[in-house]
Amino acid sequence: MESCTLAAAPGITLDLIDLPLPMEGYHDFFGIWLLRDEARDRTALFDVGPASTVPLLLEELKTRNIRKLDHILLSHIHLDHSGGLAQVLQAFPSARVAVHPMGKRHLAEPERLWNSSLEVIPEMALAYGKPSPVDESVFLPEPAEIPGISAIDTPGHAPHHRSYLYRAGAGTVLFSGEAASTYNHLGKIYPGADDRAYLLRPSTPPRFYLDNALASIEKMKAADATFMCYAHFGYTGEVRKMLQEAGDQLLLWRELFLEYLAKESSTRADEVDINKLAAFVLERDPWLAVFSRLPGDMQSREMGFLTSSATGFLGAVTG
Repeated sequence: MESCTLAAAPGITLDLIDLPLPMEGYHDFFGIWLLRDEARDRTALFDVGPASTVPLLLEELKTRNIRKLDHILLSHIHLDHSGGLAQVLQAFPSARVAVHPMGKRHLAEPERLWNSSLEVIPEMALAYGKPSPVDESVFLPEPAEIPGISAIDTPGHAPHHRSYLYRAGAGTVLFSGEAASTYNHLGKIYPGADDRAYLLRPSTPPRFYLDNALASIEKMKAADATFMCYAHFGYTGEVRKMLQEAGDQLLLWRELFLEYLAKESSTRADEVDINKLAAFVLERDPWLAVFSRLPGDMQSREMGFLTSSATGFLGAVTG
């Protein structure tokens, strides 16, 4: 997919920058949002993507004549969201970074983050690339007081996850990261698809806490945003509807997982065949009904993440 531009308000534009990886299906997935606000003379990035895609990101910024970045706002520190931070800061040294306090030390000293990623997602970690350390002076103080921007703590996908609300004229833009699940709008992936069809998938890797995720969705609903921008992948103007569906889907997953465990007479996560469980959920979840209509490479990618999400969710329901 080519990058798209959203006019959020007069003088405020948002560019969605796709950062594909040379892995099967890894396009239309890493959504980096570039914000340009003429009235505030502000340029900001929401997430930066993996270390390995920074050259592409910098090239995309160059084509848009971006000569300064004021702020980089990170939803969380997983490698696919923050891994390229040090390299981006080398190119834009005056940028200041907003991130949850729990994430700062892992960005300043990323060795532990890198080693744990190699252990949990070895192939993907190598494709994402090893993050370099950043100097702690780049971080905005807590709370980060940026005019027009509010940080919303939205744990669930990660305990240090944050979403951001940007006031844009009479409206607001919610950058939800992965707190509102992942989203793929079929009409934007390939021509000729039903313009209303989309796939919504929970992003619930281990360790996942369902109550926290549901509470985070309620926080985002209360923001009453005009647009919502997903990290994976795209945006919607039907913010309350999509947040409601994200919460309803999580509740449905709880029902489906408990049903599957009862059917299999299982009470422990290590007794469950996670691939069979993922297939069971895929068959029963209406928000995944368009899965078979995705391009084959994207089906392969999504099946891998569905299995990962099922693993995390299973841990949440079995304790």
